[in-house]
Amino acid sequence: MAKEVKDVAPAATSDGVLKVVKVEAHGRETRVIVEGTNLERLMSPEARKLAYEQRLKVGMENSGIEALFGTFVPPEETAAALKEKRNVKCWQREFRLVPML
Repeated sequence: MAKEVKDVAPAATSDGVLKVVKVEAHGRETRVIVEGTNLERLMSPEARKLAYEQRLKVGMENSGIEALFGTFVPPEETAAALKEKRNVKCWQREFRLVPML
């Protein structure tokens, strides 16, 4: 069962194109969801680094990181785009932080 980590300060790139929208604890691992308005940057190492920096905020100094899945459009963005008859404006990518031994 996922438990959202509430006390993590928001993180984003200096230009605001990428931002961390959710940090959740799943047992011994932590999942970080990064949202971006530029699909190319969301797939870049920059997004991975932004997610990896969250490890210090949740007390996982020694952790590994992996990207889960590819990018996806959040359901609320899909609904808004369909309602407004426009293309989607943001995507998300999920990363998993796992403790190292």
